[in-house]
This record gives sequence, C-alpha cells and structure tokens, in this order.
Amino acid sequence: NRLGKPQSEAYLACMPQATKDRSAVPERTPEQVAAAARVPAEQVHLDLLDSLTDALVRLKRRAGDPESAARMFLLSHVDRHAPVRATDLAEHVGLDLSTVSRHLRALEDDGLVVRSPDPDDRRAARLELSAEGHAALARALRARAEAVAAATTSWTPTDLTNLEQLLARLADDLENTP
Repeated sequence: NRLGKPQSEAYLACMPQATKDRSAVPERTPEQVAAAARVPAEQVHLDLLDSLTDALVRLKRRAGDPESAARMFLLSHVDRHAPVRATDLAEHVGLDLSTVSRHLRALEDDGLVVRSPDPDDRRAARLELSAEGHAALARALRARAEAVAAATTSWTPTDLTNLEQLLARLADDLENTP
C-alpha cells in the first residue's frame, strides 16, 4: 500500500488470488474463509481505501498528468453537467463555492471554460467547456487511459470487467447510502 506497510495477513488470506496466468480465480480455502471472519471490518475498509488512494497516486504519476488533477477534475464535472452554475457544480463535487469559483476563474482565464447568461436567472451564469477545454480534457483522459491500459495488459477481459463493475457499484453505493 502507499504507506509501505503490507496489508494484514488475515486480509490478504481472505482475498482470492488470481492464478499466475490470471485465467481463473481459485476458490478460497476454509482457512482463508476463517481468516476473513477474523479481519475487523474497519481494517478491510482502511486497506481498501489505502489501495484506492495508492492506485490513483500511481495513475497520476504514470499518466504524467498533462494538466493538474484538480483542473481536470473540475473540467470533467463541468463537461458532465454542462451547462452548469458554479453553485450547482460546487454541490456536485462536494467543495466550497469559494474554492470552486477560484478554480473556475483560472480555467476561464486559460480559455478552458466559457460563461453564458443563465436564462432562468440573469444574475447567474452557466458554465461550459470551450473547444480548448474539451481538447485539454481529452488529452488528460487519453493519457490516463493509456496508463491504465499499459498497467493491465496481462489482465483478462473478465478481470477488467469485474474491476469496472465493482468500482461502479462502490461509486453508486457511496452516492446512495444515507
């Protein structure tokens, strides 16, 4: 993990490991199932969070991030929700409006985001990506996709599908759990 500490032996024992050729995941042994029952749920969740953080840090490093991660984070959300008000964007990303506004001003100054009047409220503006903003986002996404592709060349299509489905499920559950 990112802190250089190995995950607990019990945690590792309960995780099914792919065979060397990654073509099949063996069934867990009774010892592994017993070990899983002894792993405190909090530790499993901390290990999972640590692994997710580690993967994102390594992805950022491998991709060479042609743009800052924070800028690309906001660009991707503007793109996903466009046209969007800054207040709505701040709510979507879970950040303070002043923080989002500061970053949006920089994105606008760099020609990546454009403002237009909100037809429902002339005091407000809606934000969208400019052509240059779309190009910057596409470059960053392409660099990250290439890094993931290079790191997963030995993975089976099933491994990739399982990871995508589990991450999507986690994202949905984080969004929908009270």
